[in-house]
Amino acid sequence: MNIKEKNDNKEIILSSDQISFYGKENDQKTAEHIAVNDKISFQNNKKLIEEIQNLQEQLKAKEQQLNNHVNAIDTSNASIEFDLDGNILSVNKNFLEIMGYNEADLLGKHHRLLVNPAYSESKAYQLFWNSLKKGIYQKDEFMRVSKKGELIWLLGSYNPILDILGHPYKILKIATDITLAKTQFLQLAVQAQEKEKRASELVIANKELKFQNEQKEQRAKELIIANKELAIQSKEKEKRAAELIIANKKLAAENILKEKRKVEKEKRAAELIVTNRELAYQEKRSKELTLANDELKKAQEELESFSYSVSHDLRAPIRAINGYTQILIEDHIDAIDNDGKNILHSIIKNSNKMGVLIDDLLAFSKLGRKQVSSTNINMTALVRSVINDIAIEKDENTPIFELDELAPSNGDSSLIKQVWINLISNAIKYSKYKPETRIKISSVAKNDKIIYSIKDWGAGFDMAYYDKLFGVFQRLHSQDEFSGTGIGLAIVQKIVNRHSGTVWAESKLDAGAKFHFSLPDIKH
Repeated sequence: MNIKEKNDNKEIILSSDQISFYGKENDQKTAEHIAVNDKISFQNNKKLIEEIQNLQEQLKAKEQQLNNHVNAIDTSNASIEFDLDGNILSVNKNFLEIMGYNEADLLGKHHRLLVNPAYSESKAYQLFWNSLKKGIYQKDEFMRVSKKGELIWLLGSYNPILDILGHPYKILKIATDITLAKTQFLQLAVQAQEKEKRASELVIANKELKFQNEQKEQRAKELIIANKELAIQSKEKEKRAAELIIANKKLAAENILKEKRKVEKEKRAAELIVTNRELAYQEKRSKELTLANDELKKAQEELESFSYSVSHDLRAPIRAINGYTQILIEDHIDAIDNDGKNILHSIIKNSNKMGVLIDDLLAFSKLGRKQVSSTNINMTALVRSVINDIAIEKDENTPIFELDELAPSNGDSSLIKQVWINLISNAIKYSKYKPETRIKISSVAKNDKIIYSIKDWGAGFDMAYYDKLFGVFQRLHSQDEFSGTGIGLAIVQKIVNRHSGTVWAESKLDAGAKFHFSLPDIKH
């Protein structure tokens, strides 16, 4: 058994053998020694308790002082706490009011939310946080953007908070709103610059004015001398002028008579030249018109012959192909395997497609011969009638039309209707694989033209192939994806061109297309 005793922060350890020894040898001395040690230990404990109580009172005072400081900061300053990684731990009411945020906007978010995105990705920003993690105090005047987009100037500091070992474990930012003072300072700086600039301008202006005054004085002296000389010269001129007036009157009378005769001759010569030119032009124009009419008549005859050949000679073989194929299907279907049946159906399908191509080609050629009339077109009513007449296939979405009030224009109503039919049908067709078919139609006046636009959000096309867009039988999508003969846009372009307009488009693959065409404005 060991007994420990403390005396002036030193320990005395007595073993059981030592206690027995002391008891046997000198019990009275041992008892006195223990009594003295107890008294010293009591006095030391009392002193230690008094020191602890004193330290507790000092600690309480320090805590009160710290709370007072914190309350003072919260009352007059904006404050926000971060962990060492820059995440927001807490934020006081003043900061929220200055920056226009609420706690849900900031708590748990990173400090980079409050700074410029370019700065937050820079090396300077990383160095800034590395310095704070090392416990280095940062103070600066900085600008922030509030939640409402307003510029806020703050003067403050980033203060690393240390633990009992002296290591930083969080960052306290304390700032004061100096926006008003900063704004006034910047305004005063601008005003000071303006004043300095104005003062410099005034100095230059004064020098220039002084120079001009000196020049004026010199010029005034020269003018006095010149005026004296002019007075002498004027007297001589007046004398000579009187003589010249008499001579001029005689010459004027003679010149007037000569000019009259000259003008009459030139007038008669000019009239003869104009008359001869008009006669020569009319004769030449008459010959050109005769030749043009002959060529036009010949071209029309050739075109009619071609149309007849297309509509009769080309259709006959197609009808024969369809007829013989149909006979094979009806009379010999049992002798034909599945591959053969598919081939026969493909022949019928392609011959029918050839018939449609011939019809489209004839329609395209007839556009060149059709007489174009010109009337005022109520374009909004025309487009509404087209929308009501267009049939929607079963597997297509019902289109959603956004139709603005369209400006009226001049043109052939039936031909312009065909333009709208082709463009709206294309917009619906190329949107059929989208979840929603949405079409926007609008117009805008520009110079002496009305520009009409139709936009869809369908398949679109690659602008790299734009030169093929309005070509006859040119297609930018396969037949398996979207049906058609590739002549619809060629017809649109030909009709618009015959109305002295233009048609163009813009698109992005799989993001829709927007077509535009122009027509004359009825105001012009």
